[in-house]
Amino acid sequence: MDPLTHVTTGVICSQLVPAPSRWWAALAGVIFAVLPDVDYFFIFWDRLAFIRYHRGFTHSLVALPLFALAGALLGRYLGGDRWFKPLFILGLTVLASHLLLDLATSYGTQVLSPFSRRRFALDWIFIIDPYFTALLLAGAIAALTWPLWGPRLGAWCLAAAAVYLLVCASYHHQALDLARRIFPDLKPGVHRVAALPQPFSTRRWQLIAAGPGEIQQAYVQLPFEAALGLENIDGKAAVVSVTPNQACPTPAGPYQAPGHLTIRTWNTAPAAATVYSPEAEAVLASFLDFARFPLLCRAGSQGGEQLLEWRDLRFSIPGRAIPFVLELRLDAQGRLQHWLIGSRG
Repeated sequence: MDPLTHVTTGVICSQLVPAPSRWWAALAGVIFAVLPDVDYFFIFWDRLAFIRYHRGFTHSLVALPLFALAGALLGRYLGGDRWFKPLFILGLTVLASHLLLDLATSYGTQVLSPFSRRRFALDWIFIIDPYFTALLLAGAIAALTWPLWGPRLGAWCLAAAAVYLLVCASYHHQALDLARRIFPDLKPGVHRVAALPQPFSTRRWQLIAAGPGEIQQAYVQLPFEAALGLENIDGKAAVVSVTPNQACPTPAGPYQAPGHLTIRTWNTAPAAATVYSPEAEAVLASFLDFARFPLLCRAGSQGGEQLLEWRDLRFSIPGRAIPFVLELRLDAQGRLQHWLIGSRG
């Protein structure tokens, strides 16, 4: 989730926890809200730090009470014993909200770090949701502006945001059920199926299924009544094959009704490289560990060098560039000459 959403949540929570000073409590709420994202600073010494470490230990269940305790001890040192309990409760509340909001997205959060590097994701809401953030921003402004009844209004806005999140969860359930029905020949334990949220709408979803050597995609716009938990959404699909290695996948649109879906099948390009140097293997391993639906979409030779391009189709959005694309350039012996992670249309 984006920093503004975390900060507004922290401000609202700070006005609901009794504290010696509401303004110092608000500052503490902001600090607790952004504290897990200190892992951003790893990018200054490791180009792969963002995919290696972001949402790692600082976003774990182990770090949560440690950060809350550290903040409470610092508050007691600076302001006396009266600050310890309010800051500890506030820290637990705000840090827990940070973990929950990040879990609700499809990016993946290592909540069990350092015991496990597995990334958990609920896939309920897009990483940036202006409607969700607007509810929390209104609550934060009210809570700070009107000390008498503002915190109560902030609590109502927080509750409204929670309801909005549950609506997203309901739509996700319907989208995931639809995905399991439309993709042909799904085999449990072999194929991975997901319904991934799209921006600016609770009803638009990317349906995706990954199997050996291929990934299938469809983009759906659910009807409004799907949020009520109806189980009778029909799903019929026309299959459109994509020529292997003809071009890297470009997100296509528009979003379609459940009964008129088009499935696009992306096939893995035949890998030109059979041997990787340790440096090249380390870069590729970091990307594949992060990527949820990786696809080798381009592999070829140019001037005696091997060129490979990997994409994580988890972040496919019609009309938008895919943000996490890995390009590798290797020599004939598999030694790494150049690599780059960036966006591609």
